[in-house]
Amino acid sequence: MDKIEYTRGTYSKEAQKVVLEVREDLDIHEFKIMCKRLAASLGYDAESIKQAFGSTSESSAAKMSSTDKMKNILKG
Repeated sequence: MDKIEYTRGTYSKEAQKVVLEVREDLDIHEFKIMCKRLAASLGYDAESIKQAFGSTSESSAAKMSSTDKMKNILKG
């Protein structure tokens, strides 16, 4: 299991550390989705995330069952 980790450099009332555990075999599209989730978890606005990252190819996500999708969402 790999990790995508963000640690805030200064103290604030926001999350100080966010860690996303991801599979080792993420393709670039899945990695992009995880980066968008990280941005959302840090409090970035959905519209600014969309502007920065553009649309996300859901083709690989569309192939997953709804149960697997939910597991991925809950995992972060």
